[in-house]
Amino acid sequence: MTAKSVARVALVIISAAVLQRGVFSQVTVAGVQGDILLLLALAAGIALGPERGAIIGFVAGLTFDLFVYSPFGLRALVFCLVGFVAGRYQTSVTRSSRWRLMFTVFVGSVLGVTALALVGWVLGVRNMLNERLVLVALVVAAINAVLAPLAVGALRWAWERPRDATPYGAVTYGR
Repeated sequence: MTAKSVARVALVIISAAVLQRGVFSQVTVAGVQGDILLLLALAAGIALGPERGAIIGFVAGLTFDLFVYSPFGLRALVFCLVGFVAGRYQTSVTRSSRWRLMFTVFVGSVLGVTALALVGWVLGVRNMLNERLVLVALVVAAINAVLAPLAVGALRWAWERPRDATPYGAVTYGR
């Protein structure tokens, strides 16, 4: 990874954090905020592979942990796992499309929000696991699915991957 790539990835993560705190915290759907740093972890796994997805997921989660009142490292742990699993799933897909990308991000977001609530509950944050969990997971997943092509494009730009390059020989999205 070159210094230019590190700077670009940092720029993408910081931009996502600013958007999260500045825009997505103000705009809600059914009282639920979007979670684009979770989207970034998923998109990194899909676009760049499981190891890079885990690294970017960890950094994105750690960045989000700076802004919220919960155990420090909770989102870093969950986003790291989500990025890795999304990357492992992508390696098993032989043919991809924009719809599969959106579906993968939708399912990954539902699982990520659920895992976040479960791990938070285990660590003593009891209010994360409540009756609104299904609504929160579905709204976050819908927002992330719509924004997935943008996030994948941003991460491919940041890591200096050409538009047609995909991890492990998979077919690109958008065709």
